[in-house]
Amino acid sequence: MKKRTRILLVLVPVLLLISASTFGYTALAQTSSNSAKDETPDLKAFVGTWTAAYRGEVFAVLVLREYRGGLAGTLNNFDLSVDKDGNLSDGTHKDQGDAPLLNAHFKDRALLFVVMQKDQYAPSTEWKFVPNSNGEGELTPVVDYQIGGPKDVVVKPIRMIGEHAKP
Repeated sequence: MKKRTRILLVLVPVLLLISASTFGYTALAQTSSNSAKDETPDLKAFVGTWTAAYRGEVFAVLVLREYRGGLAGTLNNFDLSVDKDGNLSDGTHKDQGDAPLLNAHFKDRALLFVVMQKDQYAPSTEWKFVPNSNGEGELTPVVDYQIGGPKDVVVKPIRMIGEHAKP
């Protein structure tokens, strides 16, 4: 029997989304003028709706749109479970609600952003998203430790399929 590790990467409740829009907060992916490697890549490669599935069922939905020269968007709430090798496993499933992307920025041509956990007492999760080719990309949790799992387990990048927004 394979040993499974359940990693709690459940994202922010709808309440945070409502409060964020009430206060007019929108996270944008912007460039840093300090480093050439942080230059904004072609935003068109990122814009659209990106989905990830486990056993044929969509569990993750990342929506990115161009906004004031940067990117804004949401990531839905989901539970992520992985085996000892970092592959998705049973227990990975979609949850209710969406979370706005916070502190979104580019680094090494990847979009980095933070989302708050659905459980307000759990630490937030940082994510990295990189579109690889026409219609595909990778979403990876960026954590130095795995919440609820052993330190030696690293989650492998999650394959995303994109549907690009029409101009």
